[in-house]
Amino acid sequence: MKKFLFALLALVVPVAAWADGHQASITSNPSPAVSNKPLEIKIQTTDLGSDVYCYTWCQEMEGGPMAPYGWDDVNAERFRMAGSGGSYTFSVSNIKEFYGLNDAQLASLTKLGFIAKTKSGNQTADCFVEVVQGPTSLYSGGEGTISSPYIIAKSEDLQYLADTPADWGNGVCFKLDADISASSLKSTIGTMATPFSGTFDGNGHCITSLSLNGSTVGSATGLFGKIEGADIHDLGIAGANVKGATFTGILVGYASSGTVSRCYTMGTVSGSSICVGGLAGENVAATITDCYSGVSVSNPSDYATGGLVGKNSGTIKNTYAAGAITGYDYVGGVAGANYGAISYSLAVNETVSSARNFAARFGGNANARNNSLNNVSWKDIDNASASWTQHGDHAVSHTAADIVDATCFNDMLKWDFNSIWEWQYDGKRNWPALRNVSGQSRPICDRLYESLSGVVGVIDNIMVSVTPNPTYGQINVYAGEGILSCSVWTLDGGNVLDLNIGGEESARLDLSQAAPGICLLRVTTVSGNVSTFKILKK
Repeated sequence: MKKFLFALLALVVPVAAWADGHQASITSNPSPAVSNKPLEIKIQTTDLGSDVYCYTWCQEMEGGPMAPYGWDDVNAERFRMAGSGGSYTFSVSNIKEFYGLNDAQLASLTKLGFIAKTKSGNQTADCFVEVVQGPTSLYSGGEGTISSPYIIAKSEDLQYLADTPADWGNGVCFKLDADISASSLKSTIGTMATPFSGTFDGNGHCITSLSLNGSTVGSATGLFGKIEGADIHDLGIAGANVKGATFTGILVGYASSGTVSRCYTMGTVSGSSICVGGLAGENVAATITDCYSGVSVSNPSDYATGGLVGKNSGTIKNTYAAGAITGYDYVGGVAGANYGAISYSLAVNETVSSARNFAARFGGNANARNNSLNNVSWKDIDNASASWTQHGDHAVSHTAADIVDATCFNDMLKWDFNSIWEWQYDGKRNWPALRNVSGQSRPICDRLYESLSGVVGVIDNIMVSVTPNPTYGQINVYAGEGILSCSVWTLDGGNVLDLNIGGEESARLDLSQAAPGICLLRVTTVSGNVSTFKILKK
């Protein structure tokens, strides 16, 4: 193409390459390009160095070709291509805005042209990408961008996402706008061949009734089959039933890379081969933070089974698992096999058992590749295998009283209970939950609470119990009838608190501001019965 053509106005478009333009090939993601979706192109050519820019134009559309930018206009940072050594990429987040098209022009666009060039005039031959029109009414709204994500507001939207691999690419954004059922979903979002690489903002909502059944060895089964560079956050999944072979988890089957944060999973998951977990099957290089799983996990025939993740080589922090776990080899309350980094996490599982006796409270291996830091486990997790393996990771075992006490919990695990976590109370038990995420129910088993040390008083056949005792701050009071009030005093008569309960049969008291030592608790029920207890405040 002759240079003077590129000096003409934006309406003049290149139609043929220079005779000396380097041979080049081009690929796009998605392929073909979709008119209303983000686009990334990659040009493979001769090594042009690292200072390379993208000249691009609309090759085929109503009214003929159009170049919105001059040849020298693109010698700017906005048009710089990433890469070197003959492989260069360029991204267009919004085709309509980038090329300055009106609706009619966008609707008629069928081909885009691209040239990789340097400021000195070195360039490739013309490269072309076909363009297809995206549906005009996607999901329940949005444009798939960061500022205007696609809205998932009903089950059909979720199904459409699972059925549309073109939407799984890097830069495509989604936001859940309601609690929805996934009962009709029959396939994963993302596969081993085509991973999900976008952003999924759960927006504090919950997906219920997820039921998936994968049976192919080598595949990944979960709401998201495989993720690569994805960002999934603020999402709950409750009442799920997921079955798979390899790489099986309720939220993610196989996490190649990316981030998962502020998510929880509840339900059951089972596998017949390697890497099965309550939240994720295998985490290769992703970061999982501030998540929990109350999932019952079963993988009786193969390697790597865990309450949160089957196998981990990535980074996990500030998580806990509370389900019953049954596996064959390398079985742990949080991780079946850990070759990455897990820190400030907690195993409070009801049961962890292994057919081969390779089971441990926290993680299934304790070799040099297991980077386990400041983790905690409940010392009374049941091992149905009769004995714990000598090779597993039990973390630091604590009593139930330590684990359910909020003050001690913060000191041990240093979680953010101001903006991410909160202590929920279901009228009987308290447990750590995610703030502002719907659909949560207590995942921790009754046996942990029943094992709490406490005191019990009985007057006129009315039983009143207080747990835990000793306490670092929080105590729970239960009575066989409504509680009228609770008062706490020091031994020298100083008043710590007076609380009007109003007839509820249970109450939760915060003694965190009280000085360490013996306190007296007086509980008055609606019938006039008064029980007094000595409480040790640590």
